[in-house]
Amino acid sequence: MRTVRTLGMLGISALSFTIANAAHAQSAADDTETEIVVSGQRASQKRAIEAKRTAIGVLDVAAADEMGRLPDRNVSEVVEHLPGVGVTYDQGEGRYVAIRGVPSNLNNYTLNGMEIGNPDGTTRSLPLDIVSGQLLNRVEVSKVKTADMDGQGIGGTINLVSQTAFDFKEAFAFSASAKAGYQELNKKVPVQGDASLAARFGADEQFGLVLGVSYSYRDFNSEGFYPDNWKPNALFARGGTPDNIKYTEYSLARRRLGGTGSFDWHPSDRQTFYVRGFYSKFTEDEIRPRYRLDFTTTAFTVNPDGLTGYTNGVASSATGTPGSGPERREDLRLDYKAKWLASGMVGGTTEFDGFKLAYEGGYSRNQTLDKFPIWQFRCNPGRVTFDFSEPLYVAKPDTECTANQLQFRQYQYSHQLNDEKIWQGKVDGTIDLSGLGFVKFGAKYRNTDRSFDQNTPTWVRASATANRWTLGQYNLGGAAVCVYPDNTGRCFSNGPTFNIPSLQQFTEQHLGDALMPLDVATTLANNSLSDFRLKEKVWAGYVMASLSFGAVTVTPGLRYEHTSLDDRGNALRGGSAIVPVTVNNSYDDFLPSLVVKIAPSDQVIVRLAYSRSLGRPEYSSLNPGGSISALGTDNSASFGNPDLKPYRADNLDATAEWYFAPGGLFSVGAFAKFIKNPIFSQATVLTNATILGVTYPTITVSQPFNADKGDIIGIEAQYQQQFTFLPGLLSGFGVQLTATLTDSNLKLPNGRTSTFPSQSRYLYGAELFYQRGPVEASVAYHNTGHALLAVGDPSYNDQYNDDLRRLDAKASVAVLKGVRIFAEAQNLTDEPTRQYQGGNTNWIIQNERYGRTFYMGVSAKF
Repeated sequence: MRTVRTLGMLGISALSFTIANAAHAQSAADDTETEIVVSGQRASQKRAIEAKRTAIGVLDVAAADEMGRLPDRNVSEVVEHLPGVGVTYDQGEGRYVAIRGVPSNLNNYTLNGMEIGNPDGTTRSLPLDIVSGQLLNRVEVSKVKTADMDGQGIGGTINLVSQTAFDFKEAFAFSASAKAGYQELNKKVPVQGDASLAARFGADEQFGLVLGVSYSYRDFNSEGFYPDNWKPNALFARGGTPDNIKYTEYSLARRRLGGTGSFDWHPSDRQTFYVRGFYSKFTEDEIRPRYRLDFTTTAFTVNPDGLTGYTNGVASSATGTPGSGPERREDLRLDYKAKWLASGMVGGTTEFDGFKLAYEGGYSRNQTLDKFPIWQFRCNPGRVTFDFSEPLYVAKPDTECTANQLQFRQYQYSHQLNDEKIWQGKVDGTIDLSGLGFVKFGAKYRNTDRSFDQNTPTWVRASATANRWTLGQYNLGGAAVCVYPDNTGRCFSNGPTFNIPSLQQFTEQHLGDALMPLDVATTLANNSLSDFRLKEKVWAGYVMASLSFGAVTVTPGLRYEHTSLDDRGNALRGGSAIVPVTVNNSYDDFLPSLVVKIAPSDQVIVRLAYSRSLGRPEYSSLNPGGSISALGTDNSASFGNPDLKPYRADNLDATAEWYFAPGGLFSVGAFAKFIKNPIFSQATVLTNATILGVTYPTITVSQPFNADKGDIIGIEAQYQQQFTFLPGLLSGFGVQLTATLTDSNLKLPNGRTSTFPSQSRYLYGAELFYQRGPVEASVAYHNTGHALLAVGDPSYNDQYNDDLRRLDAKASVAVLKGVRIFAEAQNLTDEPTRQYQGGNTNWIIQNERYGRTFYMGVSAKF
């Protein structure tokens, strides 16, 4: 509670400081207004600040031109520069967004105010790396809900706003850009391009049309180190030891194709109609040969330094007959993943005297297809020597296994298809109170039909002794490769690997015969338990008012939502039978809100707010079935819980904003979220458990349950200024600083306390930008502090994302009217992404390195 009180005092002090200094800023703002250059990135910043100023609640905006001033590859990296926003990276690119310490699955994601859905498997977390920011007008992050907004979104709502022809000053506008790069780690050339056309036409320019397209291709490597399952061990200097060492060089190819279109008709000043569409496709091909060595099956011999030693074993024979002790595995996964996001909407507005009616309907279709074969070979290498001197430690056999020793263990081919259809419609009415404010009311209906189908047949060796064969026996092995997971140049040798074409051909020939028989029980579980179909319907109605009393505007509101669920899947009964299950559930929520906006001057705005919001459970958590993974010593099962309650949060906000100059802003805000029914998985280790006729010596079974309550409290600040008051060339400089400090407390089902997953204690960023004459440039640093990734039992199994620091830069120069050439640099510090276990940063469970990337390109706007 000490941290909570400290955060609260900091917030009150900062609010007082802001208000006290507002009067002094008035004259400075007046003096500098005529000096602002309202074009390029500066104009974009001013528009974003103005949107924040005029909002009812707490809103941060990244406008279109502002998206291009840094080399952000997708929307998640765009919003990372806003206060209170943390991003989880995957393969070196931003993907999931947490707002104010709330996990991404508890946000709401909308396109032009309509829920966009999610193509990403069985989660509610929208992977924002599938959306290119070049096709958008702006991205809005709303942190305070009013009654006219969806109840979903405890962290906030991320709204993607597409372009319309009426957003442009001129009747015709065309823009395009293209760039090619160089990736330092693998010498490959990524490319990216986009183009958009906007036009207004007709006698009174009453028609508007926008068409846009974007494409990117990135062929790259990542170098990864992935040990896991650390356990306390006093013999070691790190206080513990992992079960294994794993590393691999991923070879990936990612493509993004996006398109947007908007047709608008404004037949009069009182009538509008529109049709809009948005499409995005993301594909990824991945080749992953992975080295794994399990070395804790026998006792350690540890030297007095606590860092070095060995563990003994007996090697497999030259023909694959098993030995004992440490076990060496070589796995190969060939992954193809495609995600489609498509949305269309039609709507309009009609104005009468003092009354405005808005209506909109939409349909979204989202899909994810994931196909991947996995081969697994094993051997016993004999004695293993280890050295824990470096953070990325070394553990390797004294004599590495040959291809003739690596014996086939398992082959799977997984085919997963997620399909989501969303129909929704809403109507809103607004009554103008003639300068006193407005009254607004409306209704909405959403019908989501989501299904997940998995088929993962599994083939294994015939028995522990019969028809065993090795990688070398059929000349299926490949040369060793070096993995470089750190930037010291150390080679972690992965070999033998695979002759992939020969292995694929051999598999096709022998699948289902004596060398690779089908595992019927595992296949049945894999093909049935994960499948589900969930229909979620939400009926909503609301009423709100915004009433102005001089410098004070009060916005009360009440929203009602009824949620019904029809949940169908397959459950495991008695460990021996899979049976179909249908679960129906429903719940009702009244969601009040109150925002008080105080504007003592044109430069200062204070907002005080209360709101209640929802966080619906993950789709996979509601599945009455689950999944079973059987990999020798790594046996696990997870099952859903269709009776889960949604998260419910009461939110308090207090913010103050000082607009001390055009393009200048200092804001500070304190927030608190009191959350009921948080959902966490509880894991139980069973011994000698029989499931579908298979007995597992040990298997970890996890299932989600509702905990009691938790809270998140924090303070965030933002400072932005354009230094137009400086002389000469210095007047082109500007700066933006953001910082967020967050604390959380969560009581888990087993009685211990924890922080919320994805909650970084600190987020901060700094950007120095420049615009004068033909030159625009920016360099940005951002740090996302460490955050809980997953809760374990006992606590030393907790997993964390480590601090992530990024340094990026971009510069451009105008060479012709409307034409610029530019250069970009991404990840200048060669920062890896890291994860660790048990709250101990020395217990590393992931270190992925992607290297630096540089681009050159050209852009044009007419």
